[in-house]
Amino acid sequence: MPSPQGFLIFTLHMKLTLIGAGKLGTQLYNEFIKCPTIELVQWLDRSANKELTSEGIEIITSTNSLKKADLYLLAINDESIPTVSKLLSADAFVVHTSGGTSLTALSAQKRRGVFYPVQTFSSDRVVDFLNLPIGIEASNPEDLKFLNQFASLLKARALPLDSTQRKTLHLAAVLVNNFTNHLFTHAAQICEANQLSFDILRPLLSETVDKLNSLSPEKAQTGPAIRRDHKTITEHLEIIDNSELKKLYQDFTLSIQKHYGNEKL
Repeated sequence: MPSPQGFLIFTLHMKLTLIGAGKLGTQLYNEFIKCPTIELVQWLDRSANKELTSEGIEIITSTNSLKKADLYLLAINDESIPTVSKLLSADAFVVHTSGGTSLTALSAQKRRGVFYPVQTFSSDRVVDFLNLPIGIEASNPEDLKFLNQFASLLKARALPLDSTQRKTLHLAAVLVNNFTNHLFTHAAQICEANQLSFDILRPLLSETVDKLNSLSPEKAQTGPAIRRDHKTITEHLEIIDNSELKKLYQDFTLSIQKHYGNEKL
C-alpha cells in the first residue's frame, strides 16, 4: 500500500550484507545505517583493518566469513562481479549496482538482480537519495517487487529497466557526467594557466544545467559553433596549445554544426 508520500511501505525486517567499500559502497553504507527497517548484517571491505564500524556493524575482509542475509548487494567494480558472485551461495539473492553490466553476470545465482543508482559518487560528497532514480531488474517478479520496496526504504525512485535499457541509460549518464566533467578539468587548467579563477564559471555552469528544466538540450544549445562564428572559433583554436584539447574543440564544433545543419540562427 502506498504511503502518503508515494513510497511503498516495507513491513518486513530486511537483513542485508553490503559487499564493497569504495565510493558507492560507502555512500550506501551511510544510507543503510539511517534506515531502521534495514539490518546491515555485515560490510565486506577487503582492505579493512578493524572489525567493527563506529556504528557497531561487523566488518569482514573475505566472503568466507559471510553470514546469512536476505540480500547481498555488490557495490564493486564491473570486472569483479562475476568472480565475486561465484563465491556466494547459489541460493542467495545477489544484486549488483552496475549500470553497464548485464543481469546475466550473476550466472551463479538462481535469484539475481540489479540496483543501479543513476548518480555520480565522490569520496568527499554526501549524496541525497531522496527521489534518486534507481534502475532495478530481477530474475523473477517477486524479487523485482522486493527491489522496488528496497528503493522505497531509501526514499529513492525505482525504475524497472532491462539490461539493454540500463546499459543505454548508463551510456547517456557517461555523456552528461563523465565527459562533461573532463571538459571542466580542461577549462579549470586554462583558467589556472591564465591567472583566472574557475569560480567565475560557476554561475554559467549552474545556468547550463538549470535551463534544462524548461528547455530540451537541443533547444538550449548556444555558442560560436551553432552561430557559425568562424572568427571566434579560429581565435579559440589559436589560444589552445594542448593538441588533445584542440582536437576536442574541433570535433565538438563540427558535431554541433552537423547536428544543426543549415538552420536559421
